[in-house]
Amino acid sequence: MDILSNFLLQLVFTVGIVVVFGLIIAFARRMFCRLIGPAGPKILLLTGIVGTPIHELSHAIMCIIFGHRITEMKLYQPNSDDGVLGYVAHTYNPRNIYHQIGNFFIGVAPIIGGSGVLLLLMNLMLPDMFVDVLDQLSLLENITTDFASIAGVFFDVFLKVIAIVFDFSYVGAFIWWAFIILALMISSHMEVSSADIKSGVGGLCFIAVLLLIVDAILFFIDVSILEEVTFAMTGFSAVIIGFLGISAIFSAALIIIALIIRIVSKILGR
Repeated sequence: MDILSNFLLQLVFTVGIVVVFGLIIAFARRMFCRLIGPAGPKILLLTGIVGTPIHELSHAIMCIIFGHRITEMKLYQPNSDDGVLGYVAHTYNPRNIYHQIGNFFIGVAPIIGGSGVLLLLMNLMLPDMFVDVLDQLSLLENITTDFASIAGVFFDVFLKVIAIVFDFSYVGAFIWWAFIILALMISSHMEVSSADIKSGVGGLCFIAVLLLIVDAILFFIDVSILEEVTFAMTGFSAVIIGFLGISAIFSAALIIIALIIRIVSKILGR
């Protein structure tokens, strides 16, 4: 493969996957709000008690990791005039490449942080479920760079994960209901804001340029080294997909819940 092919594969199967899941989560939240209607903001205000602090702390942690200075932070403000439930204001040196790259990860931090908390809660509250889910996610290691293969493995694995998470044998367990409620509260606030997207695009551009430069250097040193790096990075995509896929499942569950509420409301309104 040439430099461009390796570069595109690396970009798509690493940060590209994060972007795709970010779009899925954003779509799910917007569909939820559209289906729920006027009650949407009130529900999000309630779920924000848990979801918003996790969202903002995710931003804050990434700010610290990438050396940005946090100037102000609100973890949850339900009575704000502009409807913003929380925020993290930060500054950085625009001439610092590390700071610029950090903008991407700070922007997508709620997706990464929320996914991490969901898996942590599953491990703590439902360890048997956690082990079963990890067993299924390990099958994603079979993913190749063939997109048709990816689609087949992905859907097969996540259908099984959904069956595990929403197994009817858990229905009588209080701890399962507690986990599901917390998971829905977290996933309903994982969407990145327009400001996060704007900042993240700048960081993504820096990542792309830096990656292309490194690929060019590796290509001229030894093309086999470049291909090994590409193979390692695309292999790591299995971890990313598995990590973020749990969040996508609960985001999709929000849409299903909204549809059920809408249907029930129509029936009762007759």
